[in-house]
Amino acid sequence: MPKTVSASEAKNRLGALIKWSQDNQDEVIIENRGVRTVALVPYEVYEQLVAFREQTRRQKALERLEKLKEQVQARNQDLTETQAAELGDQLTREVIEEMAAEGQIRFQKS
Repeated sequence: MPKTVSASEAKNRLGALIKWSQDNQDEVIIENRGVRTVALVPYEVYEQLVAFREQTRRQKALERLEKLKEQVQARNQDLTETQAAELGDQLTREVIEEMAAEGQIRFQKS
C-alpha cells in the first residue's frame, strides 16, 4: 500500500523514503498542503510506465495513420495502383531531398 507524506517530511526524510520505496516495491505519494503532487516510485515501475507511455503513443500514431490511409483511399479511388505507387515514390523522393537540403540526412544519389 502506498505511503503518503507531506512535502516537508519528504524533504527531511528523502533517503529513508527512497529505501522504503525500494524495499517495499511501492510508491510514496508526496502532498503539498494536502494536495497530491508527486509520486516517488521504484525505478522498475518508472521503466514500465515509460514503456507503456511509448506503446500508447505508438498505438495512437498507428490509429491516426490508419484513419489517414482510409481518407486518402476514399479521395483517390480513381487512381490505379500503379499511379498511386508512382505518386508515393515521387512524394518520398521530395521529402528525402528536402531533408537532405536542410542537412537532416545525408545520402549519395545514384
